[in-house]
Formats: sequence, C-alpha cells, structure tokens
Amino acid sequence: MIALWLQDLRHSLRQLFRSPSFTATVILTLAVGIGLNAAIFTIVDCVLLRPLGYRGADRIYSIDTRFLKDGRVAAKIGGDDYVDVASNVRSIEAIAWFDASTSGLNSGQDGLLLDGQSLYLNMAAVSPQFGSVMGVEPIAGRLFDNTADGAEALVASSFADQHFGSAQAALGHALRYGGRTRTIVGVLPAGFSFPEKAVVWLEFPPRPEIPSRTAYNQRAVARVRSGVSASQLNAEMATLSRQLQTAYPEDRQKSLLAVPLQDQIVGSIRPLLRLLMGSVVVVLLIVCANIGHLQLVRSTRMLREASIRAALGATPTAVARRALLESLLLACAGCACALLIAEPALRVLTLMAGDQIPRLADIHLNRDVFLFSFFMSFAAMLITALLPAWRSFTANPAAALKQEQTSSSESRKSRQLRDALISCEIALTLTLSVASVLLARQMIAQSRQNLGFEPDHLLVMDSHRVNDQQQAAFADSPAALVSLENLLDTIAKEPGVKSVAANQGVPMGTGTSDVGFAVRGRTEFKPGVELPWADIQPITPAYFQTMGIPLLAGRTLVNDDNANSAPVLLVSRELAQKVFPGQNPIGQQIMCGYDMESKWWTIVGVVGDIRQDSPASPLGQTMYVPLAQHSARAGDVQIVVRTGIDPAALAATLEPMLKRSYPQVAVNTTTMLEDVGEASRAQRFRTLLFGAFAAVAILLAGVGMYGVTAYTVAQRRFEFALRFALGANRSQIVTMTLIRGLIVASLGIGVGTALSLALLRIVGKFLGKLPAFDPASYAIAILGVLAIAVAAAIVPSRRAAQVEPMGVLRGN
Repeated sequence: MIALWLQDLRHSLRQLFRSPSFTATVILTLAVGIGLNAAIFTIVDCVLLRPLGYRGADRIYSIDTRFLKDGRVAAKIGGDDYVDVASNVRSIEAIAWFDASTSGLNSGQDGLLLDGQSLYLNMAAVSPQFGSVMGVEPIAGRLFDNTADGAEALVASSFADQHFGSAQAALGHALRYGGRTRTIVGVLPAGFSFPEKAVVWLEFPPRPEIPSRTAYNQRAVARVRSGVSASQLNAEMATLSRQLQTAYPEDRQKSLLAVPLQDQIVGSIRPLLRLLMGSVVVVLLIVCANIGHLQLVRSTRMLREASIRAALGATPTAVARRALLESLLLACAGCACALLIAEPALRVLTLMAGDQIPRLADIHLNRDVFLFSFFMSFAAMLITALLPAWRSFTANPAAALKQEQTSSSESRKSRQLRDALISCEIALTLTLSVASVLLARQMIAQSRQNLGFEPDHLLVMDSHRVNDQQQAAFADSPAALVSLENLLDTIAKEPGVKSVAANQGVPMGTGTSDVGFAVRGRTEFKPGVELPWADIQPITPAYFQTMGIPLLAGRTLVNDDNANSAPVLLVSRELAQKVFPGQNPIGQQIMCGYDMESKWWTIVGVVGDIRQDSPASPLGQTMYVPLAQHSARAGDVQIVVRTGIDPAALAATLEPMLKRSYPQVAVNTTTMLEDVGEASRAQRFRTLLFGAFAAVAILLAGVGMYGVTAYTVAQRRFEFALRFALGANRSQIVTMTLIRGLIVASLGIGVGTALSLALLRIVGKFLGKLPAFDPASYAIAILGVLAIAVAAAIVPSRRAAQVEPMGVLRGN
C-alpha cells in the first residue's frame, strides 16, 4: 500500500511539473487568498477569541452605567454609586476604581516628577485593590497594601528598566505627584498596561474623591466570586439599580450593569473585525471560483489521459485518487506560501491600525493560525477538485477517445459552468469594489469638510505642570495659573510665533469634558432634573484668534474675565441655535456642574462650530469658559501656537527651551495637521483595508477571466479557422470573442449590483451611516471591473484573430 501511494505521489508530482502555468497559478491564488485570511484570522483570534492574559480573566468585569432614556452605555460610574456596588453586591469578591482619562487630576497623560524632572507619560489613578482585581503579579516588590494612605506607586517593567536599570533597582525610589511623595513598591510585568497603556499606577483612596452620582469621573472593575455567571451578577446589579432609583432622584434615569472586561476592551473593534472576516470570506470564495475553473480546464485536458489509463486497466478509484493527491500537494504548497504572505500582511495591518486595534501586543501568528490556514487550503482544493475527480472516476474510455478523435471542443455544460464561476467572481468583486469606492469617496468628502478652525501652521503642546503646591482637583490654584501665563508669555516672544493660547480639550485630541446645564428661567440645576449636555472647555483670551474660530455675536474673552469678575462664557452656534432658537443668547445665563460651587454664568458671545473629535464628527454643542475663572484647570492644558514658519521646526526650538526654563512642565508636541490625520486613522484604516481586498479580488477575477478566455480560444481554434475560410475577417473574430467575455462580465455586474445594494445596508451598521445608493460610486466600480474584464479578454481575442486557417484545417 505504501509503495502504491509513493508511486501515485511521484506521478502526481510529475504531472504538476508538466503543467507549470497551472501549478504556479493555483499556488499563488491560494497563497494570496489564504494568506490574507490567515492575517485577519490572527487578529480575530488574538483580539476576540483568546482570553485576556490576566489570572482568572473570565471573572473580571467592568461596571458600567446605562442611561435609560436613550439606551446609551458609558464605561463610567458615579462616585457614590461605586460605593454602593462595593458594599451591596455580594457576588463581587473585590472591586477597584481607576481613572485614566486625559483631563483633570489623575489624568491618563499627566506629568510627574522623578528626581526633579517632569515626565510626560501614561498614568492611572487606581484604588488599592486594583492589582488584586486585575490578577496581576508583580515581578518585583508587591501590590498596594492599603495601609500607606495613598502614598505608593506601581510602575511597568519598561519604566523601571529605562529609569533605574532593572525592576529590583526601582523599588523604594520616590515619585512626586500632586504635592506628595509616592514610593515605588512594585514593578508589574511586561505586557500589562491596563488601562490606556499606563506605565505608572498611583494609589488613591478606596472611595472616589467626588461622591456625586452624576459626576462620572472614574471607571470600575470587579472580580466576581468563583462560579458566579454574568447573568447572576447582572441580576444582582439590577436589584441594586432599582433600589438606587427609588432612593436617589439622580439615579432614576439610569441603571448599573456588569460587562466582561474582554468585551469592554474589544467591543469597539468587534464589528469591524467581523466585517473584515466577511470580506476575507468573499475573497476566499473568489479564490475557490478561480481554482475551480482552472481545475475544470485541466480536467478537460486530462480526460483523454485518464481514459487511456482506464482502458489499460487502471481502476476508477486509482484515477480519482491521483487527482485528489494532486489537490493535496497543491494545498500544502499553497498553505506554505500563504504563511509567507500572512506574516508581512499581518505587520502591515497592525502598522496601519495603530491604536485602532486593542491588545496589539498579543497579536502574533500561532499554532491555531497554522492549522486554520492548512484547513482552509485543503478545503478549497478539495471542493474544487471534487468535479475533476468525479469526471476521472466516471470516465468512459471509449466515449472519451471517440470524442477526442471527432472534436477538440469541450462540452456545453462545461462552458456554462465555467462562465457561471467567472460571473460569480465578478459579482463578488464588484461588491467589494463598490464598498471600497464608497468608503474612499466618503473619506475624501469628509477630509474636505470645514473643521471650523484653521489647522495649518498650528502647533499643539499638551502640557502638565507639576509642583509641590499642586492640590486636589477643584481647589483654587493661582500659582498654576500664574505659571501658565508666564509660560505663554515666554512662548509668544519666540521668533515665528504669531499668537499663543491655552485650552483644555483641543480639537482632534482628548480631554474634553461634557456637562449637563440648566438655563436660568427654564430649568433648575438639581438632582433628578433632565438637562441638556454640552462640551465645556476652559480657554485663555487669545484662543479663538489662535485657532481661527470666528466670533459671530457678542464679544470674545478678555484679560479682565478673571476670578474677581462675574462668571462668563461663550457658546458655539450649534448650542445657541438648539437651546435658544429664535432668541438672542447674549445675556442668557447657564449653570452647570463643572465646578463644586454652582454659579450662574452669563453668555457674552457666540462663536463658530468646530468638529471636535475628527473631520467626520458632527458639529457639537460647546461652551467656552475663561481659564482665569477656573484656575484649578491650569495645570493640565493644551497650548496652541499659531506660527508663521513650519510648526515642526518651531517645536524643535521650543521643546528644549521649555525643558530648560520650565523643568516642572511636561510637554508633548504635535502639529494640528498630524492630530487631524490621527483622528481620521480609523476611517483611513478601514478604507485602505477594503481597497486592498477589492484590489486583490479584481486581480483574481482578472486572472480567472484571462484563463477562461484563453482556454476558450484554444478550444475554438478549429471553429475560427473554418470561419476564416468562409470569409470572416479578423476584426469580427476579435469582436465576437470580446463580446462573449463582456456578456459574462455583464451578468456578474448585474448580480453584483443587486448583491451590493443588499450588503451595504449591513456594512452601514458596522461602519456608520452610508448612502443608500451612490450612483457615482457604482459607476466607478462598474467601470473599473469592466476595464479589467476587457483587459483580461483582449490578449486571448487577439490570439483568436491570429489563427492560420489552412494550418488548423490540416490538423497542424
């Protein structure tokens, strides 16, 4: 038996080497399709399917707040709500709160002092049980012991290696933050960076500093007791929510729920990854169709050989076995080449994605991907080899040899099947092409939208001031304000600086706060009252001039708008139109929960709208308040600089100067154009991916159509020669061949158009609102597919026109 299999193996290898074009085309087609599939599956496997790398990760939950009116879920919790969960939910074994946002105290990108030097890095404020909840074991030292009154810190191994040489050497060193010395008591292992890629974790009290149930200044994670399911935990959370809704007016419009931490981390990327898997499946179907018609072509050519072998005594089983063995060899070769493509494709995908993909450090090719790739290769070859194997198995030697002698043309059914496969390829290709063109046109249109400010020649410096006088979040901080004003004056004197201002919540960045607000004479600012919401940004007077935001009504801020004057603010046009329709907003008064002390602020001006989060974001409601009246915010601001020179060149001058003159200020510098590009990364990532898949699909479809047309021409040489002999000219033959190819392509385009209309509705649910029907996008995609179809058919058509009638009719 072994000898028989070895003989079949040698024969199969010889057959494949005798058909190098067929072998190379199948292997390369498999490699491209399976390689892309393996790269995407690697991301899905590592991000969605594999558990988090924490001890008992399946028992860690995020405690979220659901707002009942609109169904919105926020991964944050009010201060006293957190305390109630910690005290009353018995399913929870341990719970901790943390803050890694980019605004206010405990921000995710604050500065801290190490040996007198301010550092700009990712940090998190956490309660003492954070390490226990996360199940992380330090590689040196210990976790917080809850006995040091919040005077301890944990650092990442990368931070320890960079600043102290080793993890053990970092223990006992002091960090200064918030006017306090914090001792490093533990070093966490490489790979742990939760939340928000933190490298320093500072211990804070067990209870959140701000007790308000409507101030969502922290997030919470909990470790449940062994054996407790998600449904059991959420049933207990629902009971507590009902009790809180009855007891506290501010809790009536919300409930608390627990979400597995892995779902919380990867939830935003899950729809996109599922959509990408669907796109890869489409490419894989095109691969199968391509290989399928190549197999049909080859089986037609090999039918005479199989018939001769059968006539000489070979059993149908032996003939079919050799056909399947050839498919297995091609599958193995295709899988090996696919893995060679998967590795660089995976690197390109992760490079393109940047921070759009969570758990990026966990993504790597693994055993599951290897097995998956081989299974997909073998399945593709097995499916496409079934018909050729069956034809070999059922071959009638006498009939096949008689047909070979009488005609070299293939059967009508075989032609119809191959044409159907090509039409399916084109239909699937058009579907991907329409999606990619639509996304590309949408991205181009959004990039041309008015941002509401002028991003050119704008430098952004994210700063944080650290000193020993820094106090709690909402305490008065005149020293920080004076220091900031001196810093702005120093920058303004630098050559090339036109204007400079400070703000907390610069567009295209993070750190913007949103607040509920009441309008005097309409609503009261008290718990339980439903209020409108708006972004709020403290700014210095020159902010609008520096950003290029127009003043539409009233006045802008001036230096006299300070702590000794009446509270004022400016509002965006969107807020003015929605809150004060048909009225003059100037002089109206607003109260919100931005500060601990509630005051009525008077609107003194209306400014233009901006797109805050990205060029694709809608115009939002924004309030601007004087930073001088909210000096506690002065220690953590973004500085914007309008330049007359290249912003990057100015940054190279400013950074070392600030480091020398203001060592207590940590600064991270970018240009606004870079921030705008970074804000568009998610849309650019998905557009490029769909474009890449569409390009691969078009390439495969083009190869398939070329192969079918070339084979058809070869099979019809006798027919063409006879037509020439009867008076047909060469242009007629070219036209006839092209028309047949275009008919097949047109059928595919018709099916693809209908299919894309249906599928784009599904795509829109994953990628955001898309036009129901965009004629321009369909026209571009259809013309592109038609161009490829014509290009694939024109070379074989020219060969058809070059047939020599007499030679073919003589049998040469």
